[in-house]
Amino acid sequence: MSTQRGPSGPSNVLGKLTSNLMGLRRCRRNGGCRVDCEHDRTDDERLPWETDAYGGWGGHEYHGTDPGTDRTPVVFVHGNQRDACDWEAHSEFFRERGYCGDALWAITFGSGSPSHDEMAAQLDAFVANVRDRTGASSVAVVGHSLGVTGTRYWLHRRDRYDWVETVVGLAGANHGTVLSSMAAKTGLTTGTYKMSHFLREDYDELSDHPLAELNTDETPGDIDYYTIRGTEDPLFWNCLESPALEGATNIAVTADHDGVRSSLLSLERIFEWCSGQKPYNLRTLSAAAGERPERERT
Repeated sequence: MSTQRGPSGPSNVLGKLTSNLMGLRRCRRNGGCRVDCEHDRTDDERLPWETDAYGGWGGHEYHGTDPGTDRTPVVFVHGNQRDACDWEAHSEFFRERGYCGDALWAITFGSGSPSHDEMAAQLDAFVANVRDRTGASSVAVVGHSLGVTGTRYWLHRRDRYDWVETVVGLAGANHGTVLSSMAAKTGLTTGTYKMSHFLREDYDELSDHPLAELNTDETPGDIDYYTIRGTEDPLFWNCLESPALEGATNIAVTADHDGVRSSLLSLERIFEWCSGQKPYNLRTLSAAAGERPERERT
């Protein structure tokens, strides 16, 4: 993967990085939540099963819809120092287009900055429960930032390729970052920077590196892979194309790191890739209006 400098000048990149780090620290002070929700990370009251390792939300009771679904369930996976609250707008967008609650799920990892092994273990348990509750044989997984390599690592380590039919990676450091290399070389490899070594941009120069192993085959299994990167993402300074995967459908949007997750264009593409339908298809919107929960119609 070629190294490319981003379109912004050095001073602009520094300003964006500073803003990003300030946001990261703010989320960390809130236990890893962007919107300051009142739920502890391992709170399971928004899930229809008990857990003490992770939290999250999902299911018909949480969303207030009828039980059951004929859709492939979607599992949303957050990034560093974030939680399931990142995906509330995505859930609403999907429900407005015919998705019931049993098709919409989001995990909150037990740690705001989980290791890849922690993500693999918790995702395995979470997706197993989703499959058990819905009766679905496979799910679609949408990950942002650290959640992208976390999802890929889980699939690889647990050999769960037959559990997943679609992977959407948003601003994921699939080929590492220059900034992670710098952090690792200066000893920033704990706490919020726990993933620095794993996400080094120079991983292919090191022996037995886990990212090198992961990238031996970038799109394995009978899975449809999609990625979105932001042209204004400061985390990919000098490595702009890191999020792209060989064999995937890769697109770019004019957005920063968080905008890749939250922009309307990204929402539209995520819906289309997971559902196989256009988000503004009149038939889809008409059917969804009739299925909308009572609390949303009144």
